[in-house]
Amino acid sequence: MENLGKKRKGVDISVTCQKDVSPLTVVRSHLSLEDYSRRKKKSREIVVKDANCCRKSVITGVVTAPPCGSARSRSPGRGLKRKIGCLDSATRLGRKKKIEQDYEMGEVIGKGKFGSVLLCRRKLSGEKHACKTLRKGEEIIHREVEIMQHLSGHPGVVTLKAVYEDAESFYLVMELCSGGRLLDQMARVGRYPEQQAANVIKDLMLVIRYCHEMSVVHRDVKPENVLLTTSGQVKVSDFGLAMRISDGQSLTGVVGSPAYVAPEVLLGDYTEKVDVWSVGVLLHALLMGGLPFQGDSLESLFSAIKEENLEFTGGHWESVSQPARDLLSRMMTRDVSARASMDFILHRTHIEEPCKTNQKQADCYY
Repeated sequence: MENLGKKRKGVDISVTCQKDVSPLTVVRSHLSLEDYSRRKKKSREIVVKDANCCRKSVITGVVTAPPCGSARSRSPGRGLKRKIGCLDSATRLGRKKKIEQDYEMGEVIGKGKFGSVLLCRRKLSGEKHACKTLRKGEEIIHREVEIMQHLSGHPGVVTLKAVYEDAESFYLVMELCSGGRLLDQMARVGRYPEQQAANVIKDLMLVIRYCHEMSVVHRDVKPENVLLTTSGQVKVSDFGLAMRISDGQSLTGVVGSPAYVAPEVLLGDYTEKVDVWSVGVLLHALLMGGLPFQGDSLESLFSAIKEENLEFTGGHWESVSQPARDLLSRMMTRDVSARASMDFILHRTHIEEPCKTNQKQADCYY
């Protein structure tokens, strides 16, 4: 898990892992999915102008949140008591109030491609939050704010508290997840016991299913974007690459993080099922302590993702139950029509009763 403990900025990384996926080795480079798409120019909707081309893809027919009280394109997630599109005034863009009037800024607790995350404290209450600073000039910033507001209300989505802006930046005040990133926990734990891995995947899939019910595809599911509360609750963050889609709509544009990207993304035509593949890669990393595909360049890594057959046998796989291997195989099939559905995954990771003494632990929940 050596590589899992190192921070990555955006998607500027290529990953190399040994065939037995243990230990995992990282190759730092300036390559990214953006570089790859710029060189290959395979996506018909990518305008290649600079290193941020992948993030400037225009998807036609994307649904936007309607005004309060108007009809909505899809029914909301189960049990959500709110109206889509009714933005909290504190999270609207264009507010003139300066963030320094309400918050004291602290140390940097994270960095990304488009800005940094700082610890901040609300002056009125003393409550601590995380403040994500994003430089202006990127279309995705407006989309990220809109999607976070669209998804607000679900306990598994990081809550957007307020939005501020000045001449140069936007400031997104969000709930502070003091448990840190799943990535860092993975670095400490190494290979997860199956029950612990099943719990993580179940909680994550509940959030991803909700996103899909709300017509949102995350497109960048990875342990860096999964945060934890002090009690261990899973919170999905970073919707910078997420897209709103209508029923039956497909997406184009090579975006995501190299190690977790689905093969159909590299072919330039895909659906929300890409999130299932990415969660499958994460499940592999939890169980094995390493990533499933190897490559000393993006081209070789992507070739492996598109063509290499995965075999869940030998080595550490012998200590993993067959139901767990079957689930992983269903999540990481290249046949999108055969890829596991949300309900199937949630059913297979649901712990219904304690294990009996003569049962393998994993057989109780996979």
